[in-house]
Amino acid sequence: MEEARHKTIWELTAADLSGDTSQFGENGSPTWVNDIFSVESGRTGMVIRDATPEDAVSQVMEFLDERGAFDDDSSSRQRAKSRGPRAERGDCGAIWVAAENMGGSVRPVTLELLGRARELAPTLGTNVEAVLIGSGDESHIRELTAHGADVVHLADSSRLELYDTEAHTAILAAAIREHSPYAVLLPSTANGRDLAARVAGRLGLGLTGDCVGIEIDDEGRLSQLKPAFGGSIVAPILSRTLPNMATIRAGILSSCEPDYSIEPVVNRLETADAIPSRLRVVQNVSDESAEGAELERATRVVSVGMGMGGPENMGPIRELADALGASIGTTRDVADAGWLPRQYQIGISGKSVAPELYIAVALRGPFNHTVGIQRSGTIVAINNSARSPIFRAADCGIVGDWREVVPVFARAVRQRLAG
Repeated sequence: MEEARHKTIWELTAADLSGDTSQFGENGSPTWVNDIFSVESGRTGMVIRDATPEDAVSQVMEFLDERGAFDDDSSSRQRAKSRGPRAERGDCGAIWVAAENMGGSVRPVTLELLGRARELAPTLGTNVEAVLIGSGDESHIRELTAHGADVVHLADSSRLELYDTEAHTAILAAAIREHSPYAVLLPSTANGRDLAARVAGRLGLGLTGDCVGIEIDDEGRLSQLKPAFGGSIVAPILSRTLPNMATIRAGILSSCEPDYSIEPVVNRLETADAIPSRLRVVQNVSDESAEGAELERATRVVSVGMGMGGPENMGPIRELADALGASIGTTRDVADAGWLPRQYQIGISGKSVAPELYIAVALRGPFNHTVGIQRSGTIVAINNSARSPIFRAADCGIVGDWREVVPVFARAVRQRLAG
């Protein structure tokens, strides 16, 4: 640090970088922000105060029964419309979805992107196409077709079984140049973010990252929705370049009802066997526990925050989760503290979930967390502070000490589910 104080500091201006300064700043940006708008949570917001744990839990159980939270056929998550018949590519170009696999199967977020693309395509008079790099598995192709892909662009090579930044970038960029899609949607996963940024940079395209939604605006443009100002405001992002490119968070959208009777149409892309790669995989190790891997698909989730006091206090919370048959979730702070594994993290830098029932225990609930639970059917919050923002995101809440409330809640759930 002391040596750095005496080093020469060079200052560069935009003019030093290029004679054409119009390529910098707002005028040079390939994307721009349209008129922002506010959003409402749409939650019931019932908060129970000054009640004994038994009375508070009794009211919550009655509330959950009224909403059918314990019914076997309850489904608070709304699916997109049915897949519908095969469509033809329109003059504007197709909506593309870059597919991603995990654990030998198509990731749910890919199916969510296909579902939303399927909803938007008729407005544009076009179709939906998937790009699958690295797997020619017939079941994957059929899965993509059943969930909305009218065409599957396939780059199949044993070299591509694991994500290779250079190869995947080269293949997708070349395919975009050749077929000129209207939009390219990718999941906001580690690989999806990397691939999207590299392809956009290579082709000079605008890219909106970590969207919470996409829609077609009144002028027929793809509006890519980004949260702003703590989540109470949504900023629509528009692109000056084509194709539109966006990464979208998992658990935000809904997949469509699949139709497995539709036969796949496959277009084979050139593979990257001739592309030199600096990547050599020495070992592939997964640290994703079974529980963490299933979190995105869980129908019930019990999530815990820093208010639990430490990992030694997880016992009652796990008992509640066991009673519900729920997965465990948590916040970034808890994961950073090492109290629970990173793969349990929910929120803007973690997973997005869409369970039928989400219970937040000792969790403050800032927007960075609640953005990951907004598609939950029913949200119940337990916190000792009535000012905690989690209550604004919840349908029903108890103001009280979680140590007293959670054991009573677990017993009530066991009794209810036992008959």
